Amino acid sequence: MTTRRRFMFMIPASGAVLAAACSDQATPPPAATPEAAPAAPPAAPMAPQEEPVPATPPEAGAGPMLDEADAAAVALGYVVDTARADKTKYPKHAADQTCSNCALYQGTAGADAGPCPLFPGKQVAAQGWCSSYVKKPA
Repeated sequence: MTTRRRFMFMIPASGAVLAAACSDQATPPPAATPEAAPAAPPAAPMAPQEEPVPATPPEAGAGPMLDEADAAAVALGYVVDTARADKTKYPKHAADQTCSNCALYQGTAGADAGPCPLFPGKQVAAQGWCSSYVKKPA
């Protein structure tokens, strides 16, 4: 590709090859390039696709507990017990703010821990807290 003109000739040809590869035709249409291009092998018939499995929310106990020393936990000021939150660093923290009454918390009511989208694959303590706390709507 040394010139813009050559590039402009390649655009329709690459579109035709792409369309042929995505279709279920046995052979792709001939390439429309000024030079003879090598023939592409016939596209293999596509296997029928399975229905996507809906994502299920992780259950309490699915995944390890989040460690306060984890980089993401440190960045958000996560603590296992809300009473240990740094009140000088996070002055808007209130004692009644816990993960269990946060809008982001996905654990079941009464569980000791549950998943949080801020820490994928990890469980957060229901009595924990982080600086991303958002009060759950009533």
